[in-house]
Amino acid sequence: MELSPDETWIEFGPPDARRRIGFHDYDAMYTVPGLYERVFYEELGMDTVTEVVGLYGRTLRAQGLDPAVERVLDLGAGNGISGAALRDTGVGYLVGLDREPAAERAAERDRPGVYDDYLVADLLTWSDSEQQPARAHRLTSIVAVAALGIGHIPPEVLQRAMALAQPGALVSFAVLVELMPGSTDERGIASGYPDFLSGWYPEHCEELERREYVHRRRRDGSAEDAVAFAARLR
Repeated sequence: MELSPDETWIEFGPPDARRRIGFHDYDAMYTVPGLYERVFYEELGMDTVTEVVGLYGRTLRAQGLDPAVERVLDLGAGNGISGAALRDTGVGYLVGLDREPAAERAAERDRPGVYDDYLVADLLTWSDSEQQPARAHRLTSIVAVAALGIGHIPPEVLQRAMALAQPGALVSFAVLVELMPGSTDERGIASGYPDFLSGWYPEHCEELERREYVHRRRRDGSAEDAVAFAARLR
């Protein structure tokens, strides 16, 4: 397998049948068993599952909550690697949500039975009536393991996911450092996250903990830093 230096594509497969796909073409990546894990976890050392799920588990313990009674939405669930980690913490009820149909198929293929339900939808386009199946799960936690932001989940989707949960629900997620308030990164500012984290987020959430960590290595070997949050919805 070869990764492009500028992270625009990956190339994989036997020498006589090499295939090139976009670096973040998750729809295509999920069709190949194990490819997502190979690229991001084995090659680039992605650590966000460990950090965000670990933070969520510590928050449950600190709040005296039993994970077995939590009803968790895994936002951006992908092929279920985050869902499996949440189950390992003892989560009793788990709903996956992703906008890619290929993600649901991959989760069922790679980690069958991890989710009690898996919803395929784009929250930006969901009507109130279309949200009812998600609300019917009576969600008590929202966990977004995929680092949010540029090319990933925008703040409007995270906000709408939070609105699906019960009052007082726990939230755990992570953003790259260039998305933090005060960022001077043009793409980070354009993502809307600096404004979100300095406006809507503190107004509607009680922050419980935050932790800085390395999300993964970039292709050039440099660290892609991130910040993980745990909070309670007001």
